[in-house]
Amino acid sequence: MEFRVLGPTEVTDGGRSLAIGGPKPRAALAALLLEANRIISVEGLVDAVWGEQPPPSAVNALQTYVSRLRRVLGAETLCRHPAGYRLVVEPDMIDARRFERLLAEGRAALAAGDPSAGHRAAEEALALWRGPALLDVTDAPFAQAEIARLGELRLVAAETRVEAMLALGDVTGGVAAARALVADHPLRERGVAHLMLALYRDGRQSEALATYHEARRLLVDGFGLDPGDELAALAQAILRQDPELLTAPPPGTPGTVPPTGPATSPPAGPAGASPTPASLPSRGSARSRLVVPLDRFVGRNRELAEIRRQLAAYRLVTLTGPGGSGKTRLAREVCRRLAQPVHVVELAGLHDANLLEATVAQAFGLAVLSDLDAVAATVGDAEVLLLLDNCEHLAGALADVVLRLLTDLPGLRVLATSQRPLGVGGERRFPVPPLPVDTMAVELFLDRAGAVAPDWRCGPEEHDVVIRICARLDGLPLAVELAAAQMAVLSPAQILDRLGRSLAITGTRRDLPDRHRSLDRAIDNSYRLLDSTQRDLFARLSVFADTFDLDAAEAVAGAGEDVLVPLTGLITGSLVSTTPATAATRRYRMLAILREYAGRLLGPVDRERLRHRHLDWALGLARAADQGLRGPDALRWYRTLGAEQANTRAALAFALAAGQPLAGMRLATDLSWYWYHRGHLREGVRWLRDTIDATPGAPPVDRARALTALASLLYLAGRLEESGTANRAALDLALTADDPAPVARAYIYEAYYLAMRGRAAEAAAAGENGVRYARRSGVDWLLSEALSTNGYLARARGDLGTAASTLDEAIRVGTRIGYRWSVSSSHWFRAKVAADAGAADAAYRAALAAVRGLDDLEDVTGWLAALHLLAGTLGMTGRATDGAVLLGAVAGIGGRAGYSPELMDPYDSPREIAAVTSPLSKTTYARAREVGLTMDREAVRAFLHRLTGDGSSA
Repeated sequence: MEFRVLGPTEVTDGGRSLAIGGPKPRAALAALLLEANRIISVEGLVDAVWGEQPPPSAVNALQTYVSRLRRVLGAETLCRHPAGYRLVVEPDMIDARRFERLLAEGRAALAAGDPSAGHRAAEEALALWRGPALLDVTDAPFAQAEIARLGELRLVAAETRVEAMLALGDVTGGVAAARALVADHPLRERGVAHLMLALYRDGRQSEALATYHEARRLLVDGFGLDPGDELAALAQAILRQDPELLTAPPPGTPGTVPPTGPATSPPAGPAGASPTPASLPSRGSARSRLVVPLDRFVGRNRELAEIRRQLAAYRLVTLTGPGGSGKTRLAREVCRRLAQPVHVVELAGLHDANLLEATVAQAFGLAVLSDLDAVAATVGDAEVLLLLDNCEHLAGALADVVLRLLTDLPGLRVLATSQRPLGVGGERRFPVPPLPVDTMAVELFLDRAGAVAPDWRCGPEEHDVVIRICARLDGLPLAVELAAAQMAVLSPAQILDRLGRSLAITGTRRDLPDRHRSLDRAIDNSYRLLDSTQRDLFARLSVFADTFDLDAAEAVAGAGEDVLVPLTGLITGSLVSTTPATAATRRYRMLAILREYAGRLLGPVDRERLRHRHLDWALGLARAADQGLRGPDALRWYRTLGAEQANTRAALAFALAAGQPLAGMRLATDLSWYWYHRGHLREGVRWLRDTIDATPGAPPVDRARALTALASLLYLAGRLEESGTANRAALDLALTADDPAPVARAYIYEAYYLAMRGRAAEAAAAGENGVRYARRSGVDWLLSEALSTNGYLARARGDLGTAASTLDEAIRVGTRIGYRWSVSSSHWFRAKVAADAGAADAAYRAALAAVRGLDDLEDVTGWLAALHLLAGTLGMTGRATDGAVLLGAVAGIGGRAGYSPELMDPYDSPREIAAVTSPLSKTTYARAREVGLTMDREAVRAFLHRLTGDGSSA
């Protein structure tokens, strides 16, 4: 068994992660681990889990948590004691203790002159880290000292690795590793010394001295201190090219520097010391502070233009987005293209809000003890831009600083990057979007892949694979770059395959800051800023497969409780995004990368419970939609189900996988009407067949409804024999139950099937039964459908008068309840009746009414069938060329949807086609049909608008 605290708290056994529960059990376990093999009292554990104000039930709740932990860990490992509890473990069972042992061994090996063993031990020690130490309890007072101590030792281990690399002669690797350390910790003199020595040994004397002068400038400007004697002596040795530098051990090698801390850590400055004024840097020196990466900036032209526009109009613009979204790179590129002076404050390494004013003052060339008044006196009315980079962890304190700066400096504009807004009046938030997958994201991948695999050429097939890689990564720039870096050893297909199993990819570039060397590290920084309620919700929201709304979040992730406050925190923290604010109900989304990370925070029991709750929610949604689609609010329900497709698919898959096929069959049945009208025929047939086959013993009513739904989709797909077989089975089952509604529906489809097989008398009897059972059910939408069917049957018998009157009644019933689909379908039949009677103009008007009504519903299949009929009526009224265009549009759009009116309606389609083709030559018809084949739905609407000439949209 292994206990892990170098990252999120985790327990593994044989490589398998054990379920240890949510945040509070994890906090209890973390407290026990910090006091491993020592007794910790119940009161101590309560303080660790709940802080200074525990709830009245804290002791009982703690006993529950500990009991669960004992079941997982074993009573011999987590022992009960009269004074409290004790976790009995060997030191090497805890990754932090193993890390310390490896670090000590590595430094001892260096001291003994064995750099190979030292490097190996340091690498093993650093590999144990999966993120910031004790990530689950970063805000807990009991963990602060250990977090700081382990964080310091992690730096020592990284420095030890550099020392070993230099001792082994790996100068290139030493330069990269030391540069990364200095970038994150520019005031650690040991790291600076390592980088200076590595650069000198690489033949880059001028860069080595420049590194010293930059470190000296930071110390003098920031703290009024000179570098330590050792660093100054190293600079002198480099200046005189001392030959011993090529062979001497690196600074800080064991024997000269204690292994427990940095060689020199500059103090915050003596209390009461007077500031040292400095003049504002010139335009050139101000801009020289802007560090831009060496690799090519890709795309983002729209964002660059929009940010520059916002900076011209507003004085505070904050670029927001999750870690890895490209905020810093975009902001620096904006600054690079501006003519005005730019002053940069890098805040990623600053954690003490008391140093904010001093850090800002330093960016303007002032001593660290200068305050904002000194900044105002120095800058005055000058027009300058201040870039505040990586603000999220200091957003609250920064708000006051920024407000004072903007108030005192009328020429100042501030561009900030942060995972959450600063919350200052007048702030303009610019959410940095992911890169478009098939354009910019692919370009970024290809550019970065070319750096590590220069001989690789991307062919057409691999280009499609790269698009899929970028889509899997949501176009997140850091994720795309990390994936592209794997091209050094993997093909695009291999990368895609690995991403299909996990999105936890890491990079190899040593010049990147630690937080950008893996996706998990980037997300860790965001996760640490959340409070416990936000963390809980973040994990639970991972159950949604795509977007979700507030009601869904509360029903599934909140278990019925209000989640608006923590959800707002996740949105402002860029871990959840909002969809464009055009819909009446706002929807929310987690990037796939964030969703996978959040899902790993759940234990198996919590994950299973959430998935069941998600399935229950989907069942309720589909049940309401099945009714709503037959009423005046149908369009809203169509759009809702369209937005929830990924979630309903996930719920269906879970129902089948989790042994809940009856729930899956009910869900598929209630979704079938949506599939019917949106043309998702193949998908609907597949889900219904799978769930029906998995539920042979389902209640008759449920099975009958599912079989009728399957029959309707098979009918629409032109598979009439299969449809008839399914519906016959549905009718037999429905007649055994005491519910008239499924009987009515089965009779309706039975009547269609029989009519298309020329069995008019049987079809008429089935149709009459459908009306009778529909009236008995009291369901008006069902009655409207049954009447419409009977009108169709009367027309098939040649009784056009009965057909017209029955269809008119269907239209009245459907209009009364707002069932626009049934009304439009009845108009469709009415057009056929008029065509039979030779009333071509009336047929055209009725067909046009059907097209318009179905288009208003954004229906697909019915709209295509009505459009096919409208094309025929155009031929009947002397406008065959226009009809040919519409037949082409039906073929093109229907082909993409997997639907053909000619297969669904073999009785009338030949007449409609003949009405168009007969007046035209083959060449004219082919040319007009070709025009229609290129149309999408919007183009068809525009064509009909010109055709009707009445200003209304068809």
